[in-house]
Amino acid sequence: MKKISPIYFLLISLFVSSCACDGETMVKGMMWGFSKIAGEGYIPSAEIMALGEFESVEVNVSQEYTDGENQGTIELRLFNGKSPEMRMSEENVARRCAELYSQGYSKIEDYKTIKISFIQTDPFNAENYAISEYTFEVKDLLTSPNSEENGI
Repeated sequence: MKKISPIYFLLISLFVSSCACDGETMVKGMMWGFSKIAGEGYIPSAEIMALGEFESVEVNVSQEYTDGENQGTIELRLFNGKSPEMRMSEENVARRCAELYSQGYSKIEDYKTIKISFIQTDPFNAENYAISEYTFEVKDLLTSPNSEENGI
């Protein structure tokens, strides 16, 4: 086992101590690094969150190749949407969320499908929840006309 040189330890501690004073700068740096690894737009935009007035979002990605063909999937799990559009036209909101995400995510072409999951939880019992899922082909989203005609 190789020992860490005191010089490396000193450099690392100086770097950490200089960043630790300004938490906002440190978080921005971590988000910048995460965006470089995962791709710009990996975290859904505020526009997507506002579309359904969602409380929170989770992003799950999986890359799978079957017989040399990409079967990658992105899943957006949007929690507790409260907008009137969610009650009137959930399918259109799901399509619009998928379109907005595909326009904003720089590595979208690495995936075949986007699955939008709307999760509504019971405010009195967290074990009770309802899930609605919609799946879209990425190639259709990238070539689709403006969804303003779809009522959103």
